[in-house]
Amino acid sequence: MKKMPAAFITDFGPMPAVETDDYTQALGRLGQSLPRPKAVLVMSGHWEADGPLGLTASAKPETIYDYSGFPQEYYKVGYPAPGDPALAREAAALLNMAGFPSRTDPDRGLDHGAWAPMSRVFPKADIPTVQITVPAGEDPKKIMAIGRALAPLRDKGVLLTGAGTLSHNLRLVHFGGKDDAPDAWAREYDSWVTDKLDKGDVASLQRTMTLAPSAKLAAPTPEHLDPFFFVLGAAEGEPRTDFYHGIKYGNGLLRAFLLG
Repeated sequence: MKKMPAAFITDFGPMPAVETDDYTQALGRLGQSLPRPKAVLVMSGHWEADGPLGLTASAKPETIYDYSGFPQEYYKVGYPAPGDPALAREAAALLNMAGFPSRTDPDRGLDHGAWAPMSRVFPKADIPTVQITVPAGEDPKKIMAIGRALAPLRDKGVLLTGAGTLSHNLRLVHFGGKDDAPDAWAREYDSWVTDKLDKGDVASLQRTMTLAPSAKLAAPTPEHLDPFFFVLGAAEGEPRTDFYHGIKYGNGLLRAFLLG
């Protein structure tokens, strides 16, 4: 089994599951570039919890529509990918051995942060998929350590994936203005992150919330940023292949890349 890279994809609401644009096309190219994974293990910013880390362990995880106010078509799409209870148990064992108390959850499904972008990466929904929680209130170093603890799964054909976003402030998004010019603060923040990412400056990236310009505007809460650190930990120091980098709706930073 060929070692899999790790992937970061932007969770941009349920829109990628319905709309087709340059970003969803890029997600498709990312999926096509990969050897077929044995399974996907994904961290989404929409499953944040205290206590032990949770891993979905249903053989048939439900599609969770954890959003409201969208047209009816957004509630008719789904992502019926199978689960992988054995992978959930193996991941929990690795995490427990690394000092991260973990449990499997046979009832939890896949939230839109996970299934909506994955519906474009693997549109046939035929890759077993397991989701892991974001630990509430933890610093980026710990999130990276969680990714590092699960990195051995890559040798077994598992695609470790972070489905988050570097900018998540719904109060400032230009709803209805998908092609609006990027806000100046969003460009500045994005340029800072890009520079540190290009330089491999992980120490600075771990302090994004305190060092990056306009970080509090971009990410007033950290849960959507955490999947980014999960991926950095899962493939620390490995080369990056970009599939998409852009700004939509004024300040929505969209990225899709592989490490490794």
